[in-house]
Amino acid sequence: MTVVLLLCIITSQLTVVLSSAGNFWTYKGSLGADHWHLDYPHCGGIRQSPIDLQTRDVVVDQTYLSPLVFSGYDRVSNLFFRLENNGHTVQVGLNDKTMMISGGGLGATFVAEQFHFHWGAVDERGSEHSVNGRHFPMEMHIVHFNKKYGNFSSSVGKVDGLAVLGFFFEIGRFNEHFQEIIDHFGEIQFKNQHININSIPMIDLMPARLTNYYRYHGSLTTPPCFESVTWTIFNETIEIAEEQLVEFRTTIFENDKSDGGVFMDISDDYRPVQCMFRRRLYASHPSLKYDMASPRENGNDGVSNQPTRLLFSMFLVCIWCILPFFSF
Repeated sequence: MTVVLLLCIITSQLTVVLSSAGNFWTYKGSLGADHWHLDYPHCGGIRQSPIDLQTRDVVVDQTYLSPLVFSGYDRVSNLFFRLENNGHTVQVGLNDKTMMISGGGLGATFVAEQFHFHWGAVDERGSEHSVNGRHFPMEMHIVHFNKKYGNFSSSVGKVDGLAVLGFFFEIGRFNEHFQEIIDHFGEIQFKNQHININSIPMIDLMPARLTNYYRYHGSLTTPPCFESVTWTIFNETIEIAEEQLVEFRTTIFENDKSDGGVFMDISDDYRPVQCMFRRRLYASHPSLKYDMASPRENGNDGVSNQPTRLLFSMFLVCIWCILPFFSF
C-alpha cells in the first residue's frame, strides 16, 4: 500500500513542458485524460474521480448513511427534457428543478441538473468506477447541485457544491424505459445536436433497491475536474439488453456533422480510475464490505497476501537489475 501511494504521489507531481491546445479535451491521444492537468490544474489533484471501489477497505456506517430521500423523482412534469450529444457523451438536461435528493449523510438538499452516460466499445469496460478491479459495460451519472447555491454554475466550484449518483449497467433484459431515450439517437448522432423529449419519471430509470451504496468525496470526472462532488455509487445494477448498448456504440459520434470523412463513435468515453490517497470509502450496509479476490484456500481466513506478493515481485525486479554488475 505504501509503495502504491508513493507511485500515486510521484505520478501526480509529474509535469510536461508542452501543453495541449486551449480548453479542448478528449478521452484519447495527446489531449486525453493523462494530459488534462496541463490545461486544467484541478485534474492533477489528490481527490480525483473515478476510483476503484476496494470493498475490503470500506468503513460501514449504517447510521450516517441512511437511505436517501428522493423528492419529485416519481413525477412527470409538463417540461421537456433536453437530449443532446455534446461530443463527449449522451446527456439529458433536466429542466424541471423540482427533483431533489436529501438525507443519506449528504448534509444538504441537492437539485437534479442532468444525467449522462459512460460506456465501452466492449462489455468488459465502459464504467468509470470499478469494484475490486471489475468494470461494467456502462455507467450512468445523475448530477445534482447544492440547493443553497441556487444553480449549477454557482455550485460546481464549491467543496460541497455537487452530489452525483452513480449506477452500473449489466447486460440482461430489454429495458423499455431507456428505450424511450435510445429511440431518439438518430436525431442526435453528431456533436452539438440536441432535441427536446418528453419527460420521464426518473425513478423508472433507477434500480428498485437504493439502500445499499458506497460513498466518498471526489471530483468531476471530466475537465475542469473540480473536487466538489459527494459521490454515491449504488450496489444494485441496471439491466440493459445487448442490442440497446450497441445503439450507444454505433449511433453516437464525437464528430460534427460538417466534418465529413470517417465518423468516430464516442465509445470508451471514460476516465481511468484515480488514486485514493488518504480518502475513506464508506458503505451503507455490512454486506458491501467483502473482497471478491481474497484467497481463502490457504486457511488464512480470507486475509489477502497481495502485499507479500508485491514485495516479492519487487525483490525479483531488484535482483534482475543488479545481476549485470556481477561477473561469474
